[in-house]
Amino acid sequence: MNLTTEVPLHILLRNRRKELSLTQAEIAEILHVTPECIGQWEAGRRRMELSKLPRIAEALQIDAEELCTKALAEFHPLLYATLFRHDTAPANSPQL
Repeated sequence: MNLTTEVPLHILLRNRRKELSLTQAEIAEILHVTPECIGQWEAGRRRMELSKLPRIAEALQIDAEELCTKALAEFHPLLYATLFRHDTAPANSPQL
């Protein structure tokens, strides 16, 4: 799965969960959070903790490194730019 697309992270996560025919409750159980929390993430109203990304990647069968990189670019564009020596963060990344 290529995570470098212009699709925001929250939509990518929702679409992937649906592709795998998983419910929000099933993902919530794996991550030890509430189904409401998953709903908030998928709606883009709440950010997941970065420490949960490897387990999210495993549950959704996607590359953890790509997921972490995408989340970092979206949630912390200046840090992403510093770490990866880019002049600007990828599209869809909020600017500070």
